[in-house]
Amino acid sequence: MTTRTLHVQVPATSANLGSGFDAVGIALNYFNEIYFTEDDKEFISVEIEGLGKGEIPETFADNMVGQAMERAAAYNGGALPKGGAVKLVNRIPPGRGMGSSSSAIIGGILIGDALTGSKMSREDMLSLATEIEGHPDNVAPALLGGLTISIMDGGKTMTNIVPVGDDLSFITVSPDVEVFTEDARAVLPKEIAYKDAVFNVSRVSFLVSSLVTKQYDRLQYGLQDKLHVPYRIGLIPGGESVLKAAEDAGALGATISGSGSTLIAFAVENEQAIMEAMMNEFKIRGIDSEGHILKCWNEGAQILP
Repeated sequence: MTTRTLHVQVPATSANLGSGFDAVGIALNYFNEIYFTEDDKEFISVEIEGLGKGEIPETFADNMVGQAMERAAAYNGGALPKGGAVKLVNRIPPGRGMGSSSSAIIGGILIGDALTGSKMSREDMLSLATEIEGHPDNVAPALLGGLTISIMDGGKTMTNIVPVGDDLSFITVSPDVEVFTEDARAVLPKEIAYKDAVFNVSRVSFLVSSLVTKQYDRLQYGLQDKLHVPYRIGLIPGGESVLKAAEDAGALGATISGSGSTLIAFAVENEQAIMEAMMNEFKIRGIDSEGHILKCWNEGAQILP
């Protein structure tokens, strides 16, 4: 039989960005890759290389990439090949607030769509990904790239995209501590004060406008939050000290990436010193961490030649 291999690249993401809870996200130039090769077997196998091996399910029906492939195929009214091999090359740390699950969902949708006629628009893909994930703040930048501001209306997801230039850096530090999504949700209050809602509306507006106008010295104010960061930072050992260390080392602001445990700092200079200061705060507490100096990825997910 004639075989073909599909190769998909999906960027890491950072959601919320402080005040943009469940609405704002950004794509970063750090990638997971997914390969699918059709073969003459009667099943689709899954191989994992890199992070998550031994933890992420390696059966197609239980793997998030496989589930997303099936959902895309069903959307198109088609069927996946009976036999094939999925290979996941994982660099984005799972369970650390950098969009590993979103990369699996988006990658699976792209492959599933390509195998069943390439009928889905990007809007279709975004709505399906949001349905699977439950919210658009990570899947939107993973699919579309750039800084994304998303809303859900009547089952439809709509996103505005703002390109971000290479003059701004994003320093991510991921400690060897996992924050489970259910725990991150459980610590949030069921109700908030009206004044806190007003606070966040003003801050997220200020955050996005500061990025658009490149007034990066104002980012620290736009990142301020009263909806989730004050409740979740305690789940990350030394989290407040790490954020302070980033700012003391020259960061323009710092916050939790997604629901954690990764922390993200914004900078236009001194990136290496900022990363080392953040990692050192974790090291003082006996916690290993991994740091990266990244840029915004404005291209989104791609099927590569």
